[in-house]
Amino acid sequence: MSTPTLTQRLLNKYRQDPEDALQQVALAVLQQEGIRSDSVLRAARIAALAPQVAGMVTLAEWLAYVDWEGFDSARYANIEAVAALIGGALQLPDVAATLLQTRDAALFQTQRPALATAALLFIEGHIALFP
Repeated sequence: MSTPTLTQRLLNKYRQDPEDALQQVALAVLQQEGIRSDSVLRAARIAALAPQVAGMVTLAEWLAYVDWEGFDSARYANIEAVAALIGGALQLPDVAATLLQTRDAALFQTQRPALATAALLFIEGHIALFP
């Protein structure tokens, strides 16, 4: 029996709260890669990760931005890339359309649990790329 990876342990520990699990995995990636929040090259270093990993880190950071600054502000922060990830890799075109076409924060909040669950399934499907 093999030892579970850090990501597997985080997913197991935080499974009851998929969005928290996503945030924990993203934090683990940033820590493993030595990507600090004050780094001038932060965006470039995240983009240099495997596309699947970079996408999940970007999504986690965008969701955290929604919590910090609100949905209205987050709609202007990297929204095209986030919507493309959600509509493509996570196969949630309705959620992506909500991000691009509406200003309805309440509607987005109803879709957020499905988004977090899809992100965890995506991570599980690409687990070998994560720490």
